[in-house]
Amino acid sequence: MTPPNSPLLEARDVSVRFGATSAVSGVSLSLEPGSITAIIGPNGCGKSTLLRAMGRLASPDDGVVLLDGASIARLPTREVARTLGILPQSPQAPEGMTVADLVSRGRDPHRRWYDQWSSADETVVADCLARTGISDLADRQLDSLSGGQRQRAWIAMVLAQGTGILLLDEPTTFLDVVHQLDVLELVRDLHSEQAITIVMVLHDLSMAARYADRLVAMRDGAVVADGTPHEVVTAETLRAVFELECEVITDPRTGRPIVVPIARAQP
Repeated sequence: MTPPNSPLLEARDVSVRFGATSAVSGVSLSLEPGSITAIIGPNGCGKSTLLRAMGRLASPDDGVVLLDGASIARLPTREVARTLGILPQSPQAPEGMTVADLVSRGRDPHRRWYDQWSSADETVVADCLARTGISDLADRQLDSLSGGQRQRAWIAMVLAQGTGILLLDEPTTFLDVVHQLDVLELVRDLHSEQAITIVMVLHDLSMAARYADRLVAMRDGAVVADGTPHEVVTAETLRAVFELECEVITDPRTGRPIVVPIARAQP
């Protein structure tokens, strides 16, 4: 299964407010087609809100999100879902749903209500199960799976949409380090195979630096730093973004930066 060429997704001066609270303040961000971007920052800095706005799960109070030059808010829902897949934090599925049933939901944007389930749909679902390494779990209920297995199932579902863009909100939350590696290796493999544009919200700085081409660091609803892992993961930037004193060293295997926390920065 080969998705369409990755379209351009762009936020222009986007602000999102919840009552009197500003969650995102005038953020502009253009995603390079075929890249992997990680959005990092402390809790409550607006990472997830920005991702939701770019995926049309939240409406900007100011500014606009553009998908291939058109306002995403004005595009038909089915058209957006065929172009962009989003996996929110802690997604929920009906009780008793099997893995195969969940992944098949990813085909909904490509089918009208009166269309019958086709052999082409069946092939896509089987391919997505295989790509995420869960073919043997197809008939298992989601509730019976481990956290890592469930996350793979959800990724298989958004992959079944056949989109050129994937937005993943904290895909490694609540996973142990082995399952974090499994999920992020899977994401990187999918990117390598299909050149999908991927944006992830991540908390682990070293993991973000290892798996992303570009890091966007946020604080208080604004972008503080934007660049390569080596440009963003510096002691000075992490002090400004996280109020963290740390040492940044180089991973001998990947050449990417690794963060060694020391203490909370003093005012």
